[in-house]
Amino acid sequence: MNIDYRLKFALFLILAAIVFFMFKANNIFENKIVTYQSKSITFKDDTRPIQIGSTDETTYKIKKGDTLYSLLKQLKINPLLINKIVNDENLNSFKTLLPGNEIIFSNIGKKIFLKKFDGKSAVDLMEISGDRFKLKKLTNLNSYVAFKEYKIERSMYESALKAEVPNNIIDELMIVFGWDIDFVFDVRVGDKVKVLYTEFYLEGRLLGNSDILAATFINNGKEFSVFRFSQQGVKDYFFADGESVKKSFLKTPIEFAAITSPYNLKRKHPILNTIRPHTGTDYRGKTGTPVKVTGDGIVVRANFSNSYGNIIDVKHFNKYLTRYAHLNNFERNIKVGSRVKQGQVIGYVGSTGLATGPHLHYEFRINGKHTNPVNVSMPDAQPINQYNKAAFNKVTKERIGLINNLSSI
Repeated sequence: MNIDYRLKFALFLILAAIVFFMFKANNIFENKIVTYQSKSITFKDDTRPIQIGSTDETTYKIKKGDTLYSLLKQLKINPLLINKIVNDENLNSFKTLLPGNEIIFSNIGKKIFLKKFDGKSAVDLMEISGDRFKLKKLTNLNSYVAFKEYKIERSMYESALKAEVPNNIIDELMIVFGWDIDFVFDVRVGDKVKVLYTEFYLEGRLLGNSDILAATFINNGKEFSVFRFSQQGVKDYFFADGESVKKSFLKTPIEFAAITSPYNLKRKHPILNTIRPHTGTDYRGKTGTPVKVTGDGIVVRANFSNSYGNIIDVKHFNKYLTRYAHLNNFERNIKVGSRVKQGQVIGYVGSTGLATGPHLHYEFRINGKHTNPVNVSMPDAQPINQYNKAAFNKVTKERIGLINNLSSI
């Protein structure tokens, strides 16, 4: 009987211990959820104010259509002060808001604070108090080298997103390798991409990332490795032998666009139904897709043509001319005489003029003669000079060694 009593008491203690442990574990788990819960917010209309706590920070991701004015209005800032802020020339960092950018809001007492990574290596801090505001630059950021790698499965872009490569780094990869690799025709399933870049943190929070430090693209068995290096105060990218990755012209004016009609001097016109030379290359694209000028130059034509629709001609180095036709519309401030830089958006895909659907007609002329833009040989930019060669070789060796040590594919 005594043994039976002790057995029951022992069972009771075990049960109590289990209940107590489950209760504590549940509390610990809940605390973890609260501690690591995301504080990012979204809202659908411009009338709902951004909610910010008394001490907590709230991250808001910029969406299309957002402006500094609309964000300050949602914070219920005095309209007169908003006008004063948006017209201040020193606030260009805050006024240049792109979808995906993040602004961190917080308030202490009656003061409101806005933080925004400047895209380089610092944070712009705006303090609003009553009817006054001031701007300060925070430079005490921690920087770390980040590494990402992936194999291409379906497309360069989708595979990069799956590997959690930041959008701005994906865009830069396209530019860096865009002179040598056509992302429509050249990319193969199984190609490998490896990239080093810098991440910036403030008080443990990831704020953003800077330019690519080095990257490797193994395309169909051929390896391309590029390295960032500053020469004569200008940042650029070079191959390991010191040659610039830049060519005078990009290979394509639209990213990820398939060719629907190649250069063909004996093509039958799809609308006129007659043999009419096709002196350019047609790229498929949805209406509104950005069109980038393929080289530095001056706009010598920007108007409407019955056959070409909205058309832009750009002259380069007094020898070359590129044409962009059937555009839906021109980018703002693009007109005859405008100076444009390689990769700059000058217009948007459309179907104006004699066109069966939205696409870009792209031409490349050398000394007035039509040339197939897919096959034309592009001249290179300036290489690493002899004065910087030793420093460049050191950087190259360090970064390629780091990539090889971190890589697992």
